[in-house]
Amino acid sequence: MTGLASGGNFTYVLGNGYYGDPVVEYFSSSGYVQTYPYIDDLPALISHYDIAYENNSGTGDIWVATDAAESPIKAYCTGNLLVDYIPESHLPADIMPRGLCFDTDGYLWVSDENVDKIYKIDITTGIAEEGGLPVEQADLTVSANPFYGSVSISVTGASEPVDLTIYDLSGRTVLRTELAVCASFTWDGRTASGETAPVGTYLIHAVSQDDLEMRTLVTKL
Repeated sequence: MTGLASGGNFTYVLGNGYYGDPVVEYFSSSGYVQTYPYIDDLPALISHYDIAYENNSGTGDIWVATDAAESPIKAYCTGNLLVDYIPESHLPADIMPRGLCFDTDGYLWVSDENVDKIYKIDITTGIAEEGGLPVEQADLTVSANPFYGSVSISVTGASEPVDLTIYDLSGRTVLRTELAVCASFTWDGRTASGETAPVGTYLIHAVSQDDLEMRTLVTKL
């Protein structure tokens, strides 16, 4: 099994038949396996990664993500015929489609493994929208500000380890340590030599492995 699609009361499953040919079987909402495949063969197709059921048009066609250079996204009807495809010229160069689904407006959404993007595609005209996958934003946080006694410092969304330095406002280094991402470091308000740092405002500066810099100010009472 390599792909799933939903179409009303049925779930469509993409896989290989008895002779190794790609087939699409369908199951009822009660779990009953249908006697015959929805599509018994996807002709001239070797690779097949995911499927999408086109129900807005009422055709019931199954769209398939493939590695076929001439058209990596093809549509088949229940009669085992290629009935539609998205021309290569309507798609980004070197696209590697792996996931497919239709939204309620009839747009086909396609994930591209090659560049970690998702494309919104009009099946008649090509790309309508594209965007990168969500990426977690790097963040430097403190547990309390101002603080008295000690403060917990943490970094999320950055490559690790993170070089963490605390400066006073004159630019002198108070303390330096290495911090793992998603872990926390408790600063007890002391300098590297173990002395109690004076009351005042300090700059916390973090630099990740890929040179991403984060800063925040914290006040010690």
